Amino acid sequence: MLTEREIKRENNFEFRDVVKLLSSLGLGVPENIEYTTGLYDSEDNLIGTGSLVGNIIQGVGIDPSWHGEGLSAKIITSLMKKAISLGRDKLFIFTKSSEARLFEGLGFHLVASVEGYASLLEWGRNGIEEFKETLRELSRDKPENASCVVVNCNPFTKGHRYLIEKAASESPWLYVILVQEDRSLFPFNVRLDLVKKGVRDLDNVSILTGGDYVISNLTFPSYFTRDDRFTSSHATLDLTVFGRHIAPSLKAVKRYVGEEPYCPVTCTYNEHMKKVLPQFGMELVVIPRKALGDVAISASTVRQYIRDGNMEGLGELVPPTTYEYLVSRDASGIIDRIKNSSSRH
Repeated sequence: MLTEREIKRENNFEFRDVVKLLSSLGLGVPENIEYTTGLYDSEDNLIGTGSLVGNIIQGVGIDPSWHGEGLSAKIITSLMKKAISLGRDKLFIFTKSSEARLFEGLGFHLVASVEGYASLLEWGRNGIEEFKETLRELSRDKPENASCVVVNCNPFTKGHRYLIEKAASESPWLYVILVQEDRSLFPFNVRLDLVKKGVRDLDNVSILTGGDYVISNLTFPSYFTRDDRFTSSHATLDLTVFGRHIAPSLKAVKRYVGEEPYCPVTCTYNEHMKKVLPQFGMELVVIPRKALGDVAISASTVRQYIRDGNMEGLGELVPPTTYEYLVSRDASGIIDRIKNSSSRH
């Protein structure tokens, strides 16, 4: 007789069994867990578990002696019901490629699969197909052989402007895709506004947002945590989603990037682009960073100027529209947050 119950993180005795089970399976305990369920046998031994982290199902593990009993499906179904009760209408899950069919049987759809790493599947409304249709509609009256630039712009600098202007000058049309994940010191709405103002004079540029599918906490969590243990696999997954779904929907055949002299995670990402994008018929164009003397202009340099109180020097690093914002009253809260933060992001 199996029983199921919620396992609260603060219950050290019960949660210790979750850690033990996942560790025995070679799995780590998910961060920022919102809800965890456990399956117990008749002697109250934990034999299966799974957790919700936002709209991602993570940490699903079953004791090997119970394999073949359909317990993974039972855990997933339970977590789906919990997510629905919380008002979630879209869920994601990572699993071994060999196990993807199990979750497709529960209504999940494959987004991308990376051999030797995992498959990403989704369930619910407003998924990848709806996102692709939005992109296709946006590009319907735009030229073929377009290009893409993916940027975070934390904040928008002269370096970003240089990259976008260069890409636009060499492309019939350029799509600037802004990272939508709101985990940067400059909030998403501010970053979006600064990009729009910073490129409004370029008449062959469209600005769009990446949603869940372009450098997000779903496809590339290492980008935000700067944890390089999984950068390679995360980068490959993100680029597989981009090459298979995003670029074709925009009729894009090139992706432009700036050289990365500082951040190891971004550097690794750029190196993986050279390997992955050609598999989808895309060309990678690497542009040398715009520099101020011997220093490459970057958003991290801008944030360091702010920490150092060098507000006058910012004018050499950012376009006038960004500078106007940085010295305005509207930016005061962000400026204070940057001065009190050592975050690379």
